[in-house]
Amino acid sequence: MKLSNRLPKNACAYPFKAGMIMHGVPTTPCCRFHDRFLEESDKEHVNVYGEMFTDIRETMMRNEWHPGCYKCKADEETKGSSMRTEADEFFTDFTDEVRLEYLEITVGRLCNLACQTCGPEFSHNWDEDYLKYNKNSQAAIDLITKLKKNQVVDFDAIDLDALKHLKHMKVTGGEPFLHPQFMKFVVRLADAGLAPQIHMEIFSNCTWWPKKAEYDALFQYKELILSMSIDAHGELNDMIRYPSKWDKVEDTLDKWLAFKEDHPDKVRVNIACTVSVMNILYLYDFVVWARNVKRVNNVILQTVYEPHNLSVTHWPDWFKQKLLDAFRYQYNETVINPNRVNKMKKLVEDMCKPNEVEDYSAAYLANLKHIWKMRGFDFNQPCLRRLKTLCEAEYKDRIEYIPY
Repeated sequence: MKLSNRLPKNACAYPFKAGMIMHGVPTTPCCRFHDRFLEESDKEHVNVYGEMFTDIRETMMRNEWHPGCYKCKADEETKGSSMRTEADEFFTDFTDEVRLEYLEITVGRLCNLACQTCGPEFSHNWDEDYLKYNKNSQAAIDLITKLKKNQVVDFDAIDLDALKHLKHMKVTGGEPFLHPQFMKFVVRLADAGLAPQIHMEIFSNCTWWPKKAEYDALFQYKELILSMSIDAHGELNDMIRYPSKWDKVEDTLDKWLAFKEDHPDKVRVNIACTVSVMNILYLYDFVVWARNVKRVNNVILQTVYEPHNLSVTHWPDWFKQKLLDAFRYQYNETVINPNRVNKMKKLVEDMCKPNEVEDYSAAYLANLKHIWKMRGFDFNQPCLRRLKTLCEAEYKDRIEYIPY
C-alpha cells in the first residue's frame, strides 16, 4: 500500500524510512531538512537509526507541518509538488515501521570544481573565491576554518548491519569519485553482499572515471544510476561549473553512455541540470541536445533558491515576464517527447509566476558580474548574450533568440 494511504495528509515517509548523512552535521531525515530543526535527542549516528527522528514523526502523525519541512511546504505552495509528495517512488510498500531503506549521503567538500550554484560548504575549491568575494572578512575566515575541520564523511564508522534493509542509496558531493573512503565503502557494500539489493544513484560532475576495482564493484548493485551534473552545453557549462573543461566533461559522459549501452537493463545515465538565471534561456536547447543527441535516460531539472541572485523566483516580475516570453519563443513540442518538454515548460512557467518581489536586479547582476570578473569572465561572453539582452535596460523592450 502506498504511503499516501497510510500517513496523514501532511506527513512524509522520510523520517520513518530514510536518512541523510553529511559531513560535519548530525544525520537528518532528508537533504531538505536542516539539522537546526532537530531535537537534541534526535541527533544520533545513523548506526542507531531506529532511535532517531521521534519528534518529527510524532509531529507528522498529528498531521502538522514540522518546521524543518519548510522547503517542501514552499515547493507545494508554488509548484504543487515536492520531494515529500514524490516519496512513493521509493516507498511503495510503506508501513509505519521505522526501518532504514533509503540513504542519502553527501560525501564531503572535496571537489575539483567551484560551481557558481555551489559554495564552500560543498567544495573546498570555493574557499579562495569565497574569501576574496567577502574581502577576507573575519566571518568568512571563521566559516572556512570551521568547514576545514569537517571535510568529509567518515564512511569507515558506518556499521553495515545498520544498512541491512537498505534498498536505495543516493550519493552527492563534493565529487564522490574524488573521495577515496567513499569508493572503499562502495566496495565494502559489494563484498558484504548488500549491493544486489541496492539501487545506487551517484551524482558526479562528469570529470572523473573510476578505477577498475571500483568499476567492478559498482556493477554488482541492483541498479546503477549515474546522474551527471551538467548545466549547459559547451562554454556556458564551463562558466557555471568553473573551472571544468567541456571536452573532458563530454568525453566522460560518452564513456558512461557507452557503459549504459553495454548494460541497458542495469545502468541508467541521467543529466542533472541546475536551473538558474544563468542557463534558463538555454534550457530548451540543452534538453534537446541531451535527449536527442546524447540520448540520456532522463534530464533531471533542479532549481536554485539560494543565493537569490541566481534564483529566477527572486528576480523582479518584469524580468520573469521577459524571460518567459523568450522561453516560449524557443518552445517547440515536436522536437522531443511532448510530455517531457511540457514538464519543462510548466517548470519554467511556475518559476516565472509574478510574486511582486522587490526589484534587486541591479544588485543581483552586480554580484554576478563580480564573481565572473574574479574568474576571468565578463558579461560579453557569447554564451551570455541572451541573459545580457534581458538584463540591460536598453534591451528591455525586445527579445532576441540567439542559437548556439
